[in-house]
Amino acid sequence: MSPVALVTGAAGGIGRETVKAFLDNGYDVVAVDAVDAVHQLPEELGVDRARVTTTVTDITDEQSVSALASEVGSVHGQLNTIALVAGVVQSAAAVTELDPAEFRKVMDVNLTGPFLLTRSLTPLLSRGDGSITFISSWWGRSGHAYFSSYCASKAAVIVFAQALAEELAPDIRVNTVCPGNIDTKMHRAALHTEAAERGITFEEMKDIEWAKIPLKIAGPPSAIADALVWLASPAASYVTGASLDVNGGVVFH
Repeated sequence: MSPVALVTGAAGGIGRETVKAFLDNGYDVVAVDAVDAVHQLPEELGVDRARVTTTVTDITDEQSVSALASEVGSVHGQLNTIALVAGVVQSAAAVTELDPAEFRKVMDVNLTGPFLLTRSLTPLLSRGDGSITFISSWWGRSGHAYFSSYCASKAAVIVFAQALAEELAPDIRVNTVCPGNIDTKMHRAALHTEAAERGITFEEMKDIEWAKIPLKIAGPPSAIADALVWLASPAASYVTGASLDVNGGVVFH
């Protein structure tokens, strides 16, 4: 029987690559997202639907997450790893101008959602070799102006994961991955927006931002997927409570 990985945010750039990476490493996958596009993954990846179970779930809603756990338990019985990729970035705003609803939305998706998911899904994880990995951010390492709720939510994820790692040891390992700039549609959309505001071309904006990265490129989504698969593997069997930087050198920790 193949091991089973559950991936949230599966329809997004990093999530889709993570689903593919787990499939390539012999896992069956439960692909979770808030949008119907998640159901297209098996065809897009060219795999049989027996290997990819797709489900639309609101990870911020307790009943929706409970229903997901019941479905996973019924179909698969057990999980081997959980990769919590889903997340949102706030609209840039000073704290004095930040809409409280926007603050709550970011916290709900980036922090409350992972809490609800681990609360409901942890009982399904295999003991002894099970693992949970959260996606944080290099902006969870320190605060950045106009992104207070995003930075706070991602910093909280790191500490939440550490607390969970101590609670679940030695049976289940828990870690986080902190991406830097990753070359996704979201990243490129942000570059297009800022380029328009500055009155310069997209390529000029890209060159400005990527020049700030020691490795000189925004990382491919597959770089994050590879880190998630490694942390779930026996090669990382002595790693728990850790936070792995995959950021091209934008911050050293």
